[in-house]
Amino acid sequence: MQLTLDIPEKFFLHQSPSELKRLLKLNTAIDLYQRGKFSALAAAEFVGDLDRYEFLYECRQRGVEPQTYDGIEELQAEIDMLSKDLK
Repeated sequence: MQLTLDIPEKFFLHQSPSELKRLLKLNTAIDLYQRGKFSALAAAEFVGDLDRYEFLYECRQRGVEPQTYDGIEELQAEIDMLSKDLK
């Protein structure tokens, strides 16, 4: 799926379109991770040029703490979700 945004030229004075694209993807991934919608692995995949550890480093730089699980059921649900994506 492709998403197109109209961004005024003045916002490209200090960064290239590719840098802004990466920043928008990274910030979106961090937000979704923080709200529990993405795992660290899914968020890194969404950004596209990070592994899970690099993504968690970016989160830490922004003051976002790693997710924790409330119980084994929550962890198992994420494992099941990720396993389904691999099939």
